[in-house]
Amino acid sequence: MSAKYSIRVEKDGANVTARYALKVDMGSAELLASFELNVAGNNLIDPLLPQKEFTGTKFAILENPDADAAVTFAITTNEPWNTDGEDHLRGEKRFDDVSFEN
Repeated sequence: MSAKYSIRVEKDGANVTARYALKVDMGSAELLASFELNVAGNNLIDPLLPQKEFTGTKFAILENPDADAAVTFAITTNEPWNTDGEDHLRGEKRFDDVSFEN
């Protein structure tokens, strides 16, 4: 079974809020092995120890809120499963958001 994830990154001017929830089936041997969430090239996630569930909220400030900011993520498990994705927070919008989920 692959991991389930929900990631939402919101922009309000220069302020960014990132909320995430990742989990694998509690009855399986699968573990979350790594998770990176980058906003404008800065990884918001501390190193991750293998675990079944990982949730939280992180905050960041954009150096240039009027420029587009790349949002990327990558998740791996100890099984042969991984996923990644990318989108952008648009600079011309004061409020913008991107979401990733499966």
